[in-house]
Order: sequence, then structure tokens, then C-alpha cells
Amino acid sequence: MSGSIFQEITENLDLEFFFDRESLPYKMGRGSSGMQINAKYCPDCGDSRSRVYLNAETGQGNCFVCNQTFNKAKFIKLHFGYDNWGDTIEKAKEIMREQGWRPKRMATVAVDHGDVKLPYSIELPTPEGENLVYLESRGITGEYAKYFGFRYCQYGSWAFRDEKGALQQQWFSNRVIIPVYDLDGTLKTFQGRDLTTGDAAKLVERKYLFPKGLPGTGKFLLNGQNVQLTDEVIMGEGAFDVAAIKIAFDEDVNLRRIVPIGSFGKHLSYGSATGDDQLGRFLQLKRQGIKIVTIMWDGEVKATIAALDAARLLTSIGLKARIALLPFEKDPNEVAGEIVRKAYYAATLWTPAIDVKWRLRNPYADAARKKVSMAS
Repeated sequence: MSGSIFQEITENLDLEFFFDRESLPYKMGRGSSGMQINAKYCPDCGDSRSRVYLNAETGQGNCFVCNQTFNKAKFIKLHFGYDNWGDTIEKAKEIMREQGWRPKRMATVAVDHGDVKLPYSIELPTPEGENLVYLESRGITGEYAKYFGFRYCQYGSWAFRDEKGALQQQWFSNRVIIPVYDLDGTLKTFQGRDLTTGDAAKLVERKYLFPKGLPGTGKFLLNGQNVQLTDEVIMGEGAFDVAAIKIAFDEDVNLRRIVPIGSFGKHLSYGSATGDDQLGRFLQLKRQGIKIVTIMWDGEVKATIAALDAARLLTSIGLKARIALLPFEKDPNEVAGEIVRKAYYAATLWTPAIDVKWRLRNPYADAARKKVSMAS
């Protein structure tokens, strides 16, 4: 059984809620390591002399009669008399849902690579559980690398035909491969993010490389294929912004239902007669049940104007659009998760009045003027 779910139970299950839910008598007290729950009954030996002590936060504790040790999952298992961990975990999930807990959305939909053959690369994390230091330094653990389908290309190329029909090679060596799927899970294109660091990074011509001959990413919504069983999405710009939002939201159980997607720039494409653009894909998401889109692009004057334009488009097809403001000149990947969440909770619902107000008086106007003044 995966250790991650036991960690979820330890971190999120509220023992006081559990005791109240099951009508188990207990007293609260302060111990040497924080608040303690003093339970009247031991779920193992049945002693009823209030000899069971549990740390209220971690669930660690023991019975001073039978010497049984506990954590939250073990206490639940013994209380209900389960003989396996599977039933225990399902019951713990049920309890946490009742108290407002939601599991992390780490499952992904089935995908189809179709005719697109990615450059030779290895999936992350590796079968041995290894991940790139570059990703780890950005807070993207192996678990999140797997969720987004990131791969590592050490030496690999993309084969394409030029205008004369000649076969050519486009090299993606030393890059993170970021696959881009359509809403149905079909691989449409990909990006390659250079991994060079330090002074050498300044010599790299392109941080992001796009495969020649494949559709541009501007048609699609990064991670759009994983928008399932929710009525709300939040839209960042690039892949690492989307990853940062995902990580930040997973730290708040109330935000785990919201799926982060990426726009690949500060704009939404629209105007295709067949709906083969980003606005058309938002229309598909609306049919799937999406009602609210929160836009979280960079904290700058131009990005806010672009967000107003995007919000107007989204509102035109019947969606509610909100605009989240990050600190000046920062994107989700450059601030702490707490700041990302704070910006989401404080986001402003787009209305025609807000549109006019912010175009006349941009929220970042003062900060931008101050920067210019200091530079001069």
C-alpha cells in the first residue's frame, strides 16, 4: 500500500472530529509534545480506564495497559476491527471527506501518442525513483513529474521534413520534454525546456524549443486532458507556472478539486471556424461542467490587460472569469505556495465595470512607475 496515503491520513485526518463522529469519550489535555487526546477506551485491549494517550496532531500514542502503539490509521483499523489496510484506508478517506478533506488529484487520464514520436527520452521519475535536480529545485518532485508526463532527453532529436521534403533532425538534447495533449488525451505536440544553468544558460539561444512541423501549442491547453470531475480550473501561463500552482493547491485541501491548466502565453487563441483553438476548447470544457476559470498570469501591467481580454472572451461563452493578481513582476513559479493561494482567494470576478476600471487604472501601474523612476 502506498505510503503517500498514510501520510495524507497523518497530516489531514482530524482526530477530534473522528472521536466526536464515533461518539467515543475522551478528554483533551496538554502533554510534553503538544495537545493530547486522552481516550477512555483502548480499541485493542478494551480497557476503559482512560489509559490511552494520543498526540492530537500526529495521532502517535499508546495504551498504558496493553502497551499497544498507535497512529491515526492504526487506531481506526483497530476501532472498526478491520483485518486489512484497504478497508481501513477507505474508511479514513470517508471520514476525511466528511470533515472537508480531498485527496490530491494525481491520477491522470489515459493518453494516446498517436503519430507523434517524442525524441528519445526517459520517463520521470526513473524506475529507480530518480528525478532531475533541476525539477527538484523547483519543487517538482518525481510524483509531480509523473503527473505532468515530464521526460528527460539527454541525447535525442525530432525528425521532420523541410520545405523541399528532405529529412532533417532537430536536437532536443539536455532538455525536459513537456508533452502537450488535446482534451481527449491525444498527444499533439511537445516542448523541450533547456536544463543549462549558471552563466552557460546565457549562451543558450532558446530556453524552450518547439518541434518543427507539429501544431503550435497556442491551440491547446496544457494539462487540459486532466480536467475531470470538477467545475473549476485555474489558468497559468507556462508548464512550470502550472506545476507551481498544482503544488500550491495540493497543500490546501479546499483547492485540490481545482485543476491547473496552461495557456502557453498571455493570450487565448480564438476565431477558428471549427473551434480548433483555445476558446473552442474552453467551450468543450464548459460542456464537461466547467463553470469558473481563474486567470493567474504574471504580475505586470501588460499581463493584466491580456487577462482582461481573456476574461472577456471566456465570459462571452458563458463562463465566469476571475483574475488573480500576483506580486509585481512575479509569476506562480517565483513565489511561495502561500502567495499563490492568497492570490487565488483574493481574485476578482471579471465584470464590464472591472474591465473599464483596470484599463484606466491598472493594479500594477504604481509599481511600474516606481520602477521606472528608480531606474532613471
